[in-house]
Amino acid sequence: MKKIVALILAAQFALLAPYSYSQSAIHSGAHSVGHAHGSAPESGALTVTDAYIRTMPPGRTVTAGFLSITNSGNQACQILSAESPLSDRLEFHEHLHSDGMMRMRPVSGGLLIEAGDTLVFQPGGLHIMLFNIQQPLVTGENTPLLLNTDQCGSLQVNAEIRSLVAKPMGGMHH
Repeated sequence: MKKIVALILAAQFALLAPYSYSQSAIHSGAHSVGHAHGSAPESGALTVTDAYIRTMPPGRTVTAGFLSITNSGNQACQILSAESPLSDRLEFHEHLHSDGMMRMRPVSGGLLIEAGDTLVFQPGGLHIMLFNIQQPLVTGENTPLLLNTDQCGSLQVNAEIRSLVAKPMGGMHH
């Protein structure tokens, strides 16, 4: 059932993707933008920039996603879950320093974004884990990502697939 829902969402996203970008995001160079849908009390209160998912090393089926979510509305929004056609299991995780070691742990209960705040998902910090990926991820392609909130609707995002391996800095000679 989840796969059918994911396929339907992916098809809807593909049809609506050209209409989901705001002019300000296009002019600002943002990689991806989403907007609230459904029964949100404040339409467009949440926006997403720089959404991406990393490729995986060979033989792996787990990766991470990153993005920034800004709440420009006047009420707090809680991100409850995420969905993707790439994975049947997505979780919010965070890295914590504990006893001199870096540990990763799931975040339960959702993530609160106060009015006027930005929540940043980044390497070494808060991120979205995608499990059980069965297809190769191709650098440069895009994939839909759906973020579900408590009272601010659902936020559909176009996430870019980026290489796990950082590109070398050009022009640097030692």
